[in-house]
Amino acid sequence: MKIIKAKPPTNFDTYESVNYIWEILSDYRQAHLIEGVDNHDEIWEEICTSMTWIEEECGMKHGKKIKEIK
Repeated sequence: MKIIKAKPPTNFDTYESVNYIWEILSDYRQAHLIEGVDNHDEIWEEICTSMTWIEEECGMKHGKKIKEIK
C-alpha cells in the first residue's frame, strides 16, 4: 500500500492546515482502518464528526478543498 505524503501547510494558513489534516487522516484510514472490521467504521465516523465541528466553528465548508463559507 502506497501512502501519499501530504504537502505541509503554509504558516498561519488555516484552510491549508485543515486540508493537510484531512489528507493525513485519509492516509491513516487507508493504512490502519479497514472498513467493516471491529469498530473501525465507528472510529472513522467520530473523526469525521470532530473535523466537521472544527470546520463549522472556523466558518469552513468541507468539499474537495476546504473553502470559507460566505
